[in-house]
Amino acid sequence: MKTIFLCLLFSVCLFAQNISPDRLETIAKLIVSNSPELSKYILPEEFKTSNRFGIAYKEIENKFLIANEFLQTDKNISYSYKLINLEHNYSIFSIDVPSQNHTRDYYLKDSFIVSKPFYYSRNWKSKESNHFKFFISDESLFNDYSIEQLEKFTEKMFNVLKFSDQQKKEIKQKKIYYFLCKDESEIQKVTGFAARGIYILAQDYVVTTYNTHYHELVHFLINLKLKDLPLYTHPFLQEGFAVAFGGRGGLEVHTIFETGVFLIKSGFANYYELLGRQDFLNTDATISYPISGLYVDFLIKQIGIEKFIELYKKYSASKDFAIIDLLDKNDLPSEEKWSLYINSLVDKNPIKAADNVDFNSFNIISKKENYEIYSKNEKYLFRVKDTLLINTTDKVPNYQSTLFAEHFPNRKYNSEKYLIIANQNEISIYNLYSNNLIGKYVATFSIPPQEIKKRNGFYEFIADKEVFDQEIIKENILSK
Repeated sequence: MKTIFLCLLFSVCLFAQNISPDRLETIAKLIVSNSPELSKYILPEEFKTSNRFGIAYKEIENKFLIANEFLQTDKNISYSYKLINLEHNYSIFSIDVPSQNHTRDYYLKDSFIVSKPFYYSRNWKSKESNHFKFFISDESLFNDYSIEQLEKFTEKMFNVLKFSDQQKKEIKQKKIYYFLCKDESEIQKVTGFAARGIYILAQDYVVTTYNTHYHELVHFLINLKLKDLPLYTHPFLQEGFAVAFGGRGGLEVHTIFETGVFLIKSGFANYYELLGRQDFLNTDATISYPISGLYVDFLIKQIGIEKFIELYKKYSASKDFAIIDLLDKNDLPSEEKWSLYINSLVDKNPIKAADNVDFNSFNIISKKENYEIYSKNEKYLFRVKDTLLINTTDKVPNYQSTLFAEHFPNRKYNSEKYLIIANQNEISIYNLYSNNLIGKYVATFSIPPQEIKKRNGFYEFIADKEVFDQEIIKENILSK
């Protein structure tokens, strides 16, 4: 080393019996050099967990350091470090590399490295299901319903990705680690990123503020399917796949697709503008995600999941980004097929403005001062003044919906499951147990634009029954 500064705070004396200066120097040197020898200094318990599925990334020496490593430049790079005492034999080991103008923090338990999620979740409630191990910051914000939905989704993705019985058994034994943070400030502490949810590649953890974060779960599952893969994939395919099956945090798939169809049919954007990696990254996610999700859905329907995975691998790389700079249109289906696919989706939104509806053909479910609900075959017809809450028979005790609190900050939550908000331009339907937007109609996004009619003070619209996972019955309906 050209220059080594040992800068330990007084608190290190409290750890003298556990962390010697020589050990600290060794850990710092191995981190800065990104040496594979570092694995000996990672807490064995978490090191085993982080490698439980055998997922590995080509040309990556230390999986445990992904997204928290220093650039590899001069072998004789100068650095300094300090140790900051925390409670219960934990500490922060802060390393500074002046030539990179960068400081990175690492957490230690006694004399071993642990991840931020490991440290911050140390006192969280843990709970297991068939395929998951949950770490929950605030138990009142989570529920068994969300666990059931995550399990159903995982089983669905097993079929999509054609997991073998052995792979399913492995997940059942080793579990998907799911960390639920209470808010955005907490997840930033836990992950170091300003995000609502993220899949941590280094330890194969899903860390999120969402009860059912399918999008990040999809990222994990495709990596598990591939096992040994490059670190980076063209985001058009990577994010497109996660959106096509997992939507986005808090948004169900079809609510994203409706935006994508509008963007394309209106001529505002299209997929070929996102085939360049940098073009995708430079485009706002409200555009790039819906379009890439739609296209990947189309692509898999055209070529099948096996060929899609081959394409996914073709446009993946660890260091040579030239490989994934541009998706070759020759690898993709024809424009004609794409246009046919998009046209087939124009009228597929399960939420529609009610236009020329024969009310007499519907059977009334409930009618009160603030709402009317009717049923016919696989459709519900709603007349809502502005806001409607719907209960179900399966109450969730001790659960508090964050989405309910956002909309009704001064009202007590009583296990209402569905929230419907209507105005002249939008209809929004939420599932308060999962806090997801499960149905959305935007008049200006419809093709052609169709305003939500207001008759005698009521907004009128139709919703497919499949939007709701339980039947709406008279006894469960509440007004605002």
